[in-house]
Amino acid sequence: MDGYLATGAVYINEKSERGVAGLTSDEYQAVFDKHINYTRKAGNRFSHWAFDCLWAVALCLNNTSRQLQAQGGKLEDFQYDNEEYTHTMFDTMTATNFLGTKGQVVFDEDGSALSRQRVAQFQNGKVVTVAIFEQNEDHATTRKFLDPFVWKTPESRPPRDGVQVIRVSEHVTKEVYIVMSLLASCGILLSLVFMACNIAYRNLPAFKLSSPLLNNIILLGCILGYGVAFVEHAGAPTQMSGHGADDVDDTDDHALLILCSAKNFCLASAFSLAFGALFAKTWRVHVIFTSMVTNKKNLIKDRQLILMVVVLVFINVAILVIWEVVDPRYVRRLLLSPQADELDEDIQYQMVIKICDSSKSVYFTGVMYSVTGLLLLTGAVLAWETKTVKIEALNDSRLIGICIYSVVLLSLIGAVVNELLQTQPSLRYCFVSGFVMAGTTFTACLLFLPKIRESGMFRSVVHHSDAADVGTAGSKIQENVGGKSLSLLTTELAVAKDRIRELDKRLMERECQIRSLERSS
Repeated sequence: MDGYLATGAVYINEKSERGVAGLTSDEYQAVFDKHINYTRKAGNRFSHWAFDCLWAVALCLNNTSRQLQAQGGKLEDFQYDNEEYTHTMFDTMTATNFLGTKGQVVFDEDGSALSRQRVAQFQNGKVVTVAIFEQNEDHATTRKFLDPFVWKTPESRPPRDGVQVIRVSEHVTKEVYIVMSLLASCGILLSLVFMACNIAYRNLPAFKLSSPLLNNIILLGCILGYGVAFVEHAGAPTQMSGHGADDVDDTDDHALLILCSAKNFCLASAFSLAFGALFAKTWRVHVIFTSMVTNKKNLIKDRQLILMVVVLVFINVAILVIWEVVDPRYVRRLLLSPQADELDEDIQYQMVIKICDSSKSVYFTGVMYSVTGLLLLTGAVLAWETKTVKIEALNDSRLIGICIYSVVLLSLIGAVVNELLQTQPSLRYCFVSGFVMAGTTFTACLLFLPKIRESGMFRSVVHHSDAADVGTAGSKIQENVGGKSLSLLTTELAVAKDRIRELDKRLMERECQIRSLERSS
């Protein structure tokens, strides 16, 4: 009971104001109670209304009489079928406005009385009027608060008229972001160590034959791949009450769109640099091997291969730029099912996941995947055609197949996980960034650890011989011997020795077959 609210009409003027009858509401009540000998009946509370109604009729008749006299008529001549008298009396009644015992008496344009309404609350065992609402002839509402409301709720706040939905915009947590950033930093440090070894030991055969400059480009792509982990929106959840998706705080939408674009550019550039340089080296081995077979002399320098990598990067970046211009991204909000608060059933929390999207993303994503797939397919073909070259320092074809397999597998798993975990930003960020870093680390270690191990084996020999002067197909040494560069002669010699070993092996197989036939005959 305590605290309940009730509304109803105002029967008595709460103020001590003398009305048109010269009485306050309390004085009238005293006269009325004495007149009925202080008997209590159900209709007594309407006595103020009845008294004011009589005064309204009296004032209306007086004002109507004066108007009729001014027009040459008399109130005594009133007839029910006289429309002029009826309209005059109606207009006079609607214009009647006076202070009565229940308050101000006012009529609207339809002749209806504009009653005053009160809001009462049961407080400490009694009904207390806390507010009065009244209207004037223009239907303007005036509110008067007489006593404060008393709420029996936590924090003394008004009770809610329904379930309050609090939308929470969820991001990647700072803890997860810091852990993944530390792992990415370790990967970048590992790439820098490989780059330092590549520069320091660039004259050793293991590195020199594999083109140190292109190796640096591969490591630069690996560093950009690790950098993808840093391009993520992390922070505490943002809360905002509301009942629509647009009620969620959108102050960070612009920053989110920038991060999404930066991540795409970073990932595309990383892949183009790393695998573009790797496949360019393999293509050069393929050209040199073909030249030895056909007796054609083709010298491919590093700057030509670098130009190929630059063109590949330009193609991917151009596609992304066109995407940004033609089909700008926007932030799409994914609303999850509301969850009730454990302490207050009137409060529900609804998680809002922000996702970068665009209307034509399917088409542009398809173009990017096509370019990437074409590059991987080209690399696979080159690796297959050069698999017979046995010079490990010169030919990475055996490793390319493993790299392509790992990248394709991790990319497929990452794409599936990215779609399945859209409602869990932190977990999705861990898996996707983890797959990118795992593929990058695997590729870098697979390509450079064998070279470092091999360089350690021959390092003492190099210091006491001229082995450091061995040319490479990708070095820039331009010492001419017989009209050919030392790098080309060294590569041709290595390929020729490899073919001689292959032919010797086939010759031995044929001799064994001949002996076998001779014994059988």
